[in-house]
Amino acid sequence: MQAMTGFAIQFNKNSFGLTPAQPLQVQAPLQPNFPADASLQLATTGPVQKMDPLTNLQVAIKNNVDVFYFSCVVPMHVFYVEDGLMDKRVFLATWKDIPAQNELQFSLDAGPLTADQLAQRLQQNNIFTIAKRNVDGQDMLYQSLKLTNGIWVLAELKIQPGNPRITLSLKTRALEVAHGVHQIYELILHS
Repeated sequence: MQAMTGFAIQFNKNSFGLTPAQPLQVQAPLQPNFPADASLQLATTGPVQKMDPLTNLQVAIKNNVDVFYFSCVVPMHVFYVEDGLMDKRVFLATWKDIPAQNELQFSLDAGPLTADQLAQRLQQNNIFTIAKRNVDGQDMLYQSLKLTNGIWVLAELKIQPGNPRITLSLKTRALEVAHGVHQIYELILHS
């Protein structure tokens, strides 16, 4: 077995234009049976092509020995941006403007979390609460998030105090992202 040198990385076209922002830096030579850690900054400025699943990423890593191919599914929340807080009036107008057939509902288990705890945990993951109100004893959170490709997702959470089950309603013009967003809500609530 020989030492590996001359590392390079390439991504295929993908749904969010994910691409390396800099060359891959791996300590070289990398001796057989010796591990090495490497970090790679990424950008979303690459070529775009819709993938299935949506966040699938195909990767090739080349070195002096061979080219290695693999694919992975990137968690959807990696693509949530920090400027995803929508203005309240824009939220209301957008919610009304998105057709009813573009609304999906999910039942989630929030455990013992309160509405404020949920809002805080979600905001740490770039899901922003625009408004909170109480309707007939239920706490309602109205939220927005924005993906790196400019797609907006609007959300309504219905929380009955004392009941761990909550209802998540998602509205977006790009329904392809809704199930991935739902999965991230589940992940965040159980982290």
